[in-house]
Amino acid sequence: MSYDLCFQNLPPMETERLILRQITNSKSDGKDSLEFINDYSVYRFWGLYDEANDTDGTKKPETVIKLDYHYQATMEEYKAGRELTWLMELKDSHKVIGEIVLYDFHLKKQADIGYRINKNYWGQGFASEAGQAVVKFAFEYMDLTRLQIRCFHNNKGSVRVAEKLGFRQEGYIKKGVILNVQTDYYIFGYLVEEYRLNPIDDMKVKLLV
Repeated sequence: MSYDLCFQNLPPMETERLILRQITNSKSDGKDSLEFINDYSVYRFWGLYDEANDTDGTKKPETVIKLDYHYQATMEEYKAGRELTWLMELKDSHKVIGEIVLYDFHLKKQADIGYRINKNYWGQGFASEAGQAVVKFAFEYMDLTRLQIRCFHNNKGSVRVAEKLGFRQEGYIKKGVILNVQTDYYIFGYLVEEYRLNPIDDMKVKLLV
């Protein structure tokens, strides 16, 4: 599969507990997605809300993303060749518990990974399980040579995921910008040469094409 083909037909993937697939405009996808997208404990680390400039909490939006908008915005970024987004769907219940994104592509060689999960499923390894699939996909099917993860300085959970995936901390950025927020953040990197020393087994991740 080539880089360009990924933006024409995004293949789903299967891990031990998850199906990773593209979002649809179904009510169930929308309802499940909004549970984590509009949860303050999740979106405070997504770059949509500047917590530092809202000391009394009066600027915090009650609803960040609307049902139809999330689907439309996700597909718009996909069709424009800017982002690849997979929903994380539980195999046993078919509930969508999160999403994982490849974005900020450069020269068809580098991309960032972002992930967000319903807080009811934190600490159960779902982010790193989905992350393994996306890392494998990026290096083995898209032929990328570098991946990055940027984590807010106070997002300990995201830092743990990056480390579990084999990313190495490369720096600490002061007052850098992530989407709409200026904040201190860590930057983690992973090179394809490092990945080849310990590739992800085909038994752990299945490309469904």
